Amino acid sequence: MSIDYKKEIKKILKTIAFGSKGIVGLDIGLSSVKIASIEKKGDEYHLLGFSKVSLPEGAIIEDEIQKPEEISEAIRQAGEEIGADGLNCCLGISGPNTVARKLQLAGGTDDEIEDQVLWEAEQYLPFDIEDSTVDYHFVGENEGGGVDVIVAAAKNDVIANFKELVEAAGGTVKIADLGILAVTNVFEFVMGDKLNNPEESYLLLDIGAQKTFFIIYKDGMIVFTKEVNIGGVMITEEIQRQMGVNYYEAEDLKLTGDDNGNLPEEILEIIDDVVETFFSEIKKAIDFYISSTSDESLAYCVVTGGSSLIPGLLEGLEALLGVDVSVLNPFDAIQYKEKDFTEEEINQIAYTGVQAIGLGMRQP
Repeated sequence: MSIDYKKEIKKILKTIAFGSKGIVGLDIGLSSVKIASIEKKGDEYHLLGFSKVSLPEGAIIEDEIQKPEEISEAIRQAGEEIGADGLNCCLGISGPNTVARKLQLAGGTDDEIEDQVLWEAEQYLPFDIEDSTVDYHFVGENEGGGVDVIVAAAKNDVIANFKELVEAAGGTVKIADLGILAVTNVFEFVMGDKLNNPEESYLLLDIGAQKTFFIIYKDGMIVFTKEVNIGGVMITEEIQRQMGVNYYEAEDLKLTGDDNGNLPEEILEIIDDVVETFFSEIKKAIDFYISSTSDESLAYCVVTGGSSLIPGLLEGLEALLGVDVSVLNPFDAIQYKEKDFTEEEINQIAYTGVQAIGLGMRQP
């Protein structure tokens, strides 16, 4: 059966443009569900509420849903905690069955650009375009006289599976967005004018439980992305194996240490071993980017994600990359009422809630 791709993409664009007030950002991670309620006032964003509910071990493995009922219950509970009426959400999608990529096109009318996007997408998508949802964002004209666009795609069955989880929790998906783009939106908003130098590139790392988003940002856009299959859960699993403890005890040992708050020597050795593997993968990604683009303009690195709390990670990245490394703090630019959040809550949200915040910033 032949498919009118142009008609389909217009249908998709119409769908994602639909929305209502009260949309929250929903990030279904491998270890927890996070919801952020964001309000936009003029050029400012305000955090109204945030909730996080842990998922049982193995709820999602390698982006495959293993425990749908438990995940839906966590979504319901998180929505209840935040007081989200009806749980209308912008859902984050990520994993190997998603793609975000910059394309340089010849330009033309809107219809001509759509045709070019679909033709290009057919060439590079690692999955069939007829089984996918494709969208694009127009960035602007480039030096060659054409236009730059950011293309996003995800397999339809992935979107449908996660949408079912939300609907089973009594919620509605109004918008679906890629997690990697949501994190980048927060990065752009927080960094602001610091990103204006077109001769400098920036590395953004979102270090999660089982994977890390590797994003090179330059001249106002994403220019390279890679998903590295390494995250903080590797340390947790190795502590479990070597120390004979359960998952939650291993997590506690990883982040807080013993009863006195100290990390035992054997825990530090486990962390160091896994972090070295992580650094090796980051170095491979950097080398690949430089060899394929000849761009050696990396000026700064920003990290986010719960696993960016791993001891020694920032210092090791600075030594590896030879540039300054800092943690992305969304509250350098996003406002909140101090009476609504404790300092500890804000610190936790700053590390683990960036993707949910970026999804919540998405306007219908």
